[in-house]
Amino acid sequence: MKEYNKNIDLNLLSNTINNINKSTDFQTTAEIIFGFIMSFIDFNMAVIYKIDDKENLLEIVSCLGSDAEKLKRRMPFKVGDGAVGLVAKNKKPILINDVLKNKEIQVRQYCDEDPVIRSFLAVPLVVGDKAIGILSISNSQPEQYDDYDVQMINIIASQGAVLLELNNNITETQRFSNNILDNVNSGIIVVDINCNVVKLNKSAENITGFKFEEIVGSDILAEHLFIDNEENFICKCFNEGKIYFEEPGFMVRRDKNIIRVRLSTSLMFDEEGNIKSCICIFRDNTEIENLQSRIAMTDKLEALGRLTAGLVHEIRNPLLPIRNASEYLLNKYGETENNDEMRSLLKIISEESERLNRVLEGFVNMGKNSFASMGNCDLKEVIDEVITLLNYTINKNNIKTEVNFTCGSIVLPYNKDNLKQVFINLMLNSVDAINMNDDSKPRIITISVNQNNNHASVSIEDTGTGIQKKDLHQIFDPFYSTKEHGTGMGLYIAFNIIKSSGGVVDVHSSNDKGTKIILTIPMEEGPLYEY
Repeated sequence: MKEYNKNIDLNLLSNTINNINKSTDFQTTAEIIFGFIMSFIDFNMAVIYKIDDKENLLEIVSCLGSDAEKLKRRMPFKVGDGAVGLVAKNKKPILINDVLKNKEIQVRQYCDEDPVIRSFLAVPLVVGDKAIGILSISNSQPEQYDDYDVQMINIIASQGAVLLELNNNITETQRFSNNILDNVNSGIIVVDINCNVVKLNKSAENITGFKFEEIVGSDILAEHLFIDNEENFICKCFNEGKIYFEEPGFMVRRDKNIIRVRLSTSLMFDEEGNIKSCICIFRDNTEIENLQSRIAMTDKLEALGRLTAGLVHEIRNPLLPIRNASEYLLNKYGETENNDEMRSLLKIISEESERLNRVLEGFVNMGKNSFASMGNCDLKEVIDEVITLLNYTINKNNIKTEVNFTCGSIVLPYNKDNLKQVFINLMLNSVDAINMNDDSKPRIITISVNQNNNHASVSIEDTGTGIQKKDLHQIFDPFYSTKEHGTGMGLYIAFNIIKSSGGVVDVHSSNDKGTKIILTIPMEEGPLYEY
């Protein structure tokens, strides 16, 4: 019969319970329980199971004396089956003195992998009236345990059960909250008080191009993930407690492309009211802003058309009789002798009236869609002719041109002269931008042509000074120019010519890389042939 020193046992029990109460996670609690068992009784194997109520199964969470991974790969116990299954069902301990002689309750054995089981005890992990797990202990020798051992182990199991339930609840809560975050369409980044990334949801990964594992713990400011329109939103949140809602900003993706975002922030506080972390919710607004910019441009052009139509009407009314009177007087007195001065003045009136009429005609056409001239042209021929026309200017400025045209013939639904005007305007702009650079930078204009189904994509990229962010949304406005002697009509005309047949113009620019203008143009159907 075993001998007990109950004073020692009670001290061991008390110390173990105190350690369990100080534990912050269940794995630590399991180690404390196993430590108690090692100090209290002899055993060969101890296993802690968690009850899966949905599947009605017992899931192994920790073990000592065998390989936990091998145990987890075995057929799981069902509630009600075998010794541990009965403990889970009845919520009562089981003590078996010799497994090999007991015919009523089966204890599963894996003799090739685990120690032979002879003595066996199992107690439920109960919270309230609910069994949430099982603790089983076995020994290779028979008659090793008694009711006193069961009572002591049961006390420890009840303490561990509370922490296991808490751990299950925390795990489920975390899984639920992570599932919510990952299914939110907006990107969410959480940073701590030191601006280090602590959370990144799936949408944020898709928008930024970064995986959470790659930037967790990284300083969001040092990594330059955000460019905040001259105002660092996250810093102001921490320093001033300021909250932002749907603020426009910029973000640098992993591929170094800058996208426009709308972002909102909120702060999290600790129990003492100190700022703990900042939550930044954002969405990629690039396409929306591009669309809004195009709509705004269309509205401006329509307003300009109405204004010019009104002005032209008011000017043409008095201009017509002036033109008629000048022609009449010129015909009547222009050929008479000694009227050189009168003839000269009448000629000036007639010519200037005619010039003013042409100017007014230009204003009328600008208000209409005068660029949609019928016709079609071969894209490669247009590019070759433009380069030939500008060859003197390009060489004079020591600029190198590169043309990447790898596809076959591309026929576009544009008047050839109009399309040439587009490329002339864009390339002259590139020349001017490159001339504003210092001599240390390369002087290159690259034209690349690609075919994508029924669209052609043409990019004109230069190594010039780039376009300021504040000017990007205005460069296609009529009469808007950043050049000292610019008219502001070149890009306006190019934009409208491309737009006239359903094309789209996109601009990417930065001060260190230059400007890249991409024309996406619908193609005219027709046979393709190789050059």
